[in-house]
Amino acid sequence: MKVLAIGNSFVDDPMAYFGTIVNLSGIDRSNLCFYSAVRSGSSLENWATSCKNGEIISIDRRAGQITMPLTKAPLKELLAQEWDVVTVQQVSTLAQDSSSLSPCLPYLVNQIRELCPNKDVVIAFQQVWSYWRENDNLLTSTENWQRINEVAQLTLDYDIDMIIPTGTAIQNARSSWLNTPHGLTRDGGHLGYGVGQYVAACTWFEALIAPVFGVSVLGNTAVHAITE
Repeated sequence: MKVLAIGNSFVDDPMAYFGTIVNLSGIDRSNLCFYSAVRSGSSLENWATSCKNGEIISIDRRAGQITMPLTKAPLKELLAQEWDVVTVQQVSTLAQDSSSLSPCLPYLVNQIRELCPNKDVVIAFQQVWSYWRENDNLLTSTENWQRINEVAQLTLDYDIDMIIPTGTAIQNARSSWLNTPHGLTRDGGHLGYGVGQYVAACTWFEALIAPVFGVSVLGNTAVHAITE
């Protein structure tokens, strides 16, 4: 299983603990790799523009042992590798705006399907999480999440195969004993270095790893050393 995640720091957060969870899951990591292409603050439009302009992109392996032959090249060349899953997402400031999906999302989807040699490649959309408190639109965290979820569901009309419900998982955790004084975030937006990032990592594992390898994150013994 070869996965490429395209996005911004909201991909970095789920990946923070993901590798450790995969390492202790018992699966054969020689049959797996997760790579990420991360650019701070990048939207779907930014990635579409980068793709069109042939900008050089670097990808980093976050889990697994497979090494992809090309890790620094124009995005089109990176996509022209044997991926099984490619994930995309919208930047959090536009995630509530359905008009921001077109034409950039259809363009990226078409590029992935056209360039990837694996014609059964699965394209997944990460539903990002709501900010901890009101954003510039004066929405509550719950209202913001509801709009993010509505827009994420619309991506299925753009030939997206599946949604990674990270935002739903974080919102569920906020209504449980797992919640923290800052709503599982470290700055109101990015996830906290503890339970926030861990919940996101578990969500990615259950969405992408569990169905393929037949192993759940439940019972996984991964821990993270406490730091400052």
